Amino acid sequence: MYKVNLKAVLLVYVLQLIVAAIWYSAAPSDVSEVMQRGALRQLGTESLAVFALALLCYTYFSAWVLVKTNLTSGLDMMLLTLGSWVFIVVPNMIFLSVFLDVSHISIGYLLTFGFISSLIAACILPFWRATRTIFKS
Repeated sequence: MYKVNLKAVLLVYVLQLIVAAIWYSAAPSDVSEVMQRGALRQLGTESLAVFALALLCYTYFSAWVLVKTNLTSGLDMMLLTLGSWVFIVVPNMIFLSVFLDVSHISIGYLLTFGFISSLIAACILPFWRATRTIFKS
């Protein structure tokens, strides 16, 4: 039985939270205006807690998928993590942009965080295996 490396998940999670704080502080003007006048103006502790929980679930799910697929190559695992972003997140963003009339700048802004978050997971999770799986052959 393979185990998820919780240290790697925690490291990826902390790095993603740091990137999220930087990403949120660097919002373009049209996204900032939407946040202040729209439904996101009450970005309180509940919203931040839900965001942090969603990010933790995403990171743990990525690590779990990598363990369950049992791929041997680090490059294959990296491509699987990035591919899950391409085939799950990008179509949802396209759907949102079409049906909610969101500007291209806002969609690009949201996609950059998703890509950076996925890239962090793809660079760390495949190459840091759990210590118990090192001795299994």
